[in-house]
Amino acid sequence: MIDKPLSTCSKDTCKDCEVLSKLACHFSFGKLLRFYSIVSPAFILGGIGVYEYSVICFISWAMIIGLFFLFFGIRVLCTHCPHYNESTGIIRCWVNYGIPRLWKYRPVPMNVIEKAVYLSGHIIIWGYPVLFIALTRNWTWLGGYIISVILLFLLLNRFYCRRCLNFSCPLNNVSDKVKEEFLKNNY
Repeated sequence: MIDKPLSTCSKDTCKDCEVLSKLACHFSFGKLLRFYSIVSPAFILGGIGVYEYSVICFISWAMIIGLFFLFFGIRVLCTHCPHYNESTGIIRCWVNYGIPRLWKYRPVPMNVIEKAVYLSGHIIIWGYPVLFIALTRNWTWLGGYIISVILLFLLLNRFYCRRCLNFSCPLNNVSDKVKEEFLKNNY
């Protein structure tokens, strides 16, 4: 049982918390490993497909991924999440565990520009391989890649987006009732 609540919580303990079983309030390595097992197939299939077309294009894609997930995505998305407020040095969540915290926690909703940057980043990252795999005319590989990306988002929604504390995220799918329960004790 987890006893220590998030730093944003007004309660002294998680005992008898009504949202503990409904939200992923606390980090666990199991959640991190499950997340990586969900996203890895799409990255591997996309990476191989782009690499088959061009090493330069593969390196470019890797740089785009790094810039987005380690810099821009953290700035526009993670800084709004209560997990981002949990430590002064590194992020401790099921997506970006171990990444340095570069900005202050911002407990306000994402604005329209931040949401556009975030969604555009996903479109670029997951769309980039489609172009290059299509140019190799490997339709079977392209189909496998597209299916892996669809599965990625379906599984993220099923196991993470329905339990995520970052209510600001455009992909967040936590029910309004659970959000209200959480916000009663958190700021």
